[in-house]
Amino acid sequence: MKYPGHPTTPPSWYRDKGSSPIESSFSEAAQDLAEKIEQEHWFGDSEKHHRYRVDFLLKDARLIIELDGHDFHSSKEQLAKDAERQRYLVRAGYVVIRFTGREIYQDVAGCVAQVTQTYTEMMQRAPAMYRVMYVDYAFLRKQIRGAVRFYRVIHPKKSLSAPSFEQLIPQAIEWLHEKSFITVYVFAPPRLDEFVQPLSSTVLDYEKGEVRFTTLVSEQYSLDLGDHMRSYAHLFDQFILIADDPVYVEPLRSVLPQQLSERTVGSITHQFLGNAKLLRLGNDETSLIPNDLNRVLWQNVWYAIGSAMGLEMYEL
Repeated sequence: MKYPGHPTTPPSWYRDKGSSPIESSFSEAAQDLAEKIEQEHWFGDSEKHHRYRVDFLLKDARLIIELDGHDFHSSKEQLAKDAERQRYLVRAGYVVIRFTGREIYQDVAGCVAQVTQTYTEMMQRAPAMYRVMYVDYAFLRKQIRGAVRFYRVIHPKKSLSAPSFEQLIPQAIEWLHEKSFITVYVFAPPRLDEFVQPLSSTVLDYEKGEVRFTTLVSEQYSLDLGDHMRSYAHLFDQFILIADDPVYVEPLRSVLPQQLSERTVGSITHQFLGNAKLLRLGNDETSLIPNDLNRVLWQNVWYAIGSAMGLEMYEL
C-alpha cells in the first residue's frame, strides 16, 4: 500500500470475541491512563480490505501498545505477519510498543509504567499543533520565474534573483502567520527530480521554529499529493497547501471540518473553513474557487516570493 490509511471502524466480517486475559490484565492495571487510552482500534484501507487491529492506542501521542500472547504470536507465520503490521503502523506515523504475554503475567505494573513513561516523554516533546505543508513544486517553480520577471520590471534598479527553496519556505510560513514545527512534503514530476532531491530529509531551522522536508517524485505527482494528504490526515491538525489547481480541491476539502468556524474582529464576524491555509494565486487568477475553498484563509504566493527576494512589504 502506497500511503497507509486509518479507518476507525472494524470490517464487516469481524466479530468481537472480547478482551483476551492479557488485555484485561493490562486494562485493569492501566486505570491511570483510562481517559487517554483506546482499546481495539483499526487501521488500514477499507476499499482494499487491508486492515489491522491494534490492542491499545494513545492517540494524542501516536503511541500503540501491542500485547503478544504465546498462543497466537509464536509461529513463524504469525511473527512475519506481526512484523509486516508493525512496519505498516510505523509508516502510518505511530510508535509501537510490544509486550509478550509472559511480561504481562510477570509484571503488568512494570509494563504499564513503561508505557506511562514513554507517553509522558512523547507528549513533552510534542508540539501544541501538528502542521503539514504540501507543495506542488512545478507550480511554485513557475510562479517564482513569473514573479522574478515582474519584480525586475517594477524595480529596475535592484539586483533581484530567484530565491532558493530554503529562502522561500520561511517567508511562506511568515506570510501565512504560522510558526513552530512544520512538516513539508514536496511533490514534483520526474523532470524536476534533480532540483528537489537535495531537499530530501533536510531540516531547516529558522527564527520561529523548524521545517522538515520530504520529497516525492512521480509522473502523477498531483494525484499522489492528494492521496498522501487523505492517507495521512490523521497525523496533522492543520494543512497548508502551496498550489493552485482544481485537482487539489477534493482531497483538501475531505480532510477539513464540515462546519465553518467564526472569528469576530471588532464589529465584523467572519466565517472561514478552519484547519487550513493556502498560498495560491489571487482571486482573479486562482482555479481553487468558487467552491468551499473560498472560505480558506490564504495569501498570494507572489508576496512570499517577493519577500524571499529581499523586497519590503510596500515594494510588493
